[in-house]
Amino acid sequence: GIFNSDDSLTFLGEYGFEDGDKGKTFTGTQWRAWQNDAADIALGRNPDSWSVDGKLLMFSLRHHGAIQGHLVIRFSNPIQDRASVEEIVLDYAIPLSLYLSLIGEGAKTSAVAPSRDDTGAEQLTARQLSILSGMVEGKTNHELATELGFSVSTIRHETMRIYQALSVSDRKEAARKALSLALV
Repeated sequence: GIFNSDDSLTFLGEYGFEDGDKGKTFTGTQWRAWQNDAADIALGRNPDSWSVDGKLLMFSLRHHGAIQGHLVIRFSNPIQDRASVEEIVLDYAIPLSLYLSLIGEGAKTSAVAPSRDDTGAEQLTARQLSILSGMVEGKTNHELATELGFSVSTIRHETMRIYQALSVSDRKEAARKALSLALV
């Protein structure tokens, strides 16, 4: 779904179900009153990206720090290896964020979206902050993997999450933003 400038939420599409709510728009009053896993995550009532039962994963789709909408994925069975699933979903979330930023500017004035100055940096984990610190120092993914004790693949995926949270597209921008925001 995508947030509109009047605080409404429009469902853009669904896959694996009938059309359901595709194309429907819900007022801010309506969607804020929803009592379900996706609404709890979107409104911050559940600080995790996963539902308690492990059957729903939700990623915020951001542009310049503002939440434009969410990618919500439901599973028929609880997911045990959440990190692997998150890596795959992140590969879809980043281009979807770009797509939403290209099709409209509605999120910038939405009451649910953080201001343009909100970078999403508060979402960074301790691991991501360590990686970001290494990026500021000019270290490669291989160097960071060796130093921090993770695989190069893990470093690469965490780097993509950092880019998404900071709304940047490369290491140089991430390092610059980290320094300007005093994250490291």
